[in-house]
Amino acid sequence: MPVLTTPGPVSQLSGEPTELLSVLAAMPMSDPAYGRWWGTDQGNWLYDEISARIGGPLAGTLKNTYGVTYEPADVSNTAFTLLRKDFAHAYLLRADDPWAYLSQMLKREMLAAAGAHFRVELTDDVLFDSNATETGQPLVTVQDAADVTYDVLAPLAPAHLRESLRHAIRYFAEPGGVRMSHLFTHAANDVELTGLGLVREEILAIANAVLGSRPNNGQTSLIAAFLHDPGFDPRSSILHRRALNKFQSRLAAIADKQEALVG
Repeated sequence: MPVLTTPGPVSQLSGEPTELLSVLAAMPMSDPAYGRWWGTDQGNWLYDEISARIGGPLAGTLKNTYGVTYEPADVSNTAFTLLRKDFAHAYLLRADDPWAYLSQMLKREMLAAAGAHFRVELTDDVLFDSNATETGQPLVTVQDAADVTYDVLAPLAPAHLRESLRHAIRYFAEPGGVRMSHLFTHAANDVELTGLGLVREEILAIANAVLGSRPNNGQTSLIAAFLHDPGFDPRSSILHRRALNKFQSRLAAIADKQEALVG
């Protein structure tokens, strides 16, 4: 970990990781000193640096990739709340790259506030690298990724399910405030999906294809793969190829069972 130094005047701060660490080390953690500190030269410097270094790139990526709209200043305001938490402050002081780590924490906080918990879990990569000039993230929205996901899954589903499949994929692309750990159970009983004529087993089969399967949801999720790379070929990945085959066989088995019951 870099050696902490006494921060100089705001005009002398370079914005390097060591400078960030020294400013954070000087930040008081008790009220009302914490709030007042943000009005000092160091506090103003940190607010502006977060807006410039993280706010712009992060706000742009949240908009383009997740369809969530924030301004750079919103990122700095979130940092004000986040850094008040002892654990966040302590982890940053121990981080090898505190700017990148702060970006990651802010990403989680802002997506969580927007109800996009599952997308954080599926696409948990650092959006900001202090050594890079660009994030390298594809400009693909969640809706775009959902559309591509449908194009891949539709040919594998029974014809009578395809319209319901489209709605179900959109449902899983915008889950509101439901966390991943609860989303499968919630979806299986949600009238928004059962009202489409989908039974529990079909809903879970679609959920596994779209969001992946435990314990490695991010590695098997089709929509996560397309969020990272809209040109991704699922057949090029053993894990995704297996997931597609399982999706097709599960839906076929359910259709056969339903047909047998009717017959």
